[in-house]
Amino acid sequence: MTTMICVAYDLLDCARPDPGPDELITAMRKAADLLGTHIRGELAVPFRPHGTTCVLVLAESHLITSTWPEHRLTHIDLTTCRADTPPRQEVGRVGAGGWCGPGRGG
Repeated sequence: MTTMICVAYDLLDCARPDPGPDELITAMRKAADLLGTHIRGELAVPFRPHGTTCVLVLAESHLITSTWPEHRLTHIDLTTCRADTPPRQEVGRVGAGGWCGPGRGG
């Protein structure tokens, strides 16, 4: 039986709360690579006047990042059946791109 891993992070008080979609996707690709997952597709949707949601569809499930600049918040959600390294460590790196500090994960 395969064990599912579900990790959600709320990164609060982001110093630069509205990173561009390219920056988010780049950080997410790096995290997915470090986890050993395989990217099957991706989508970045910028919102007006601000905010972005990015999705990586993984062979093993998904990695989603959404930003709410008006609340200085980034939410990261990972669901996977595979992780070569601790998921919390790698998912935390998505927000460590310089725009957010440590988050609360569960």
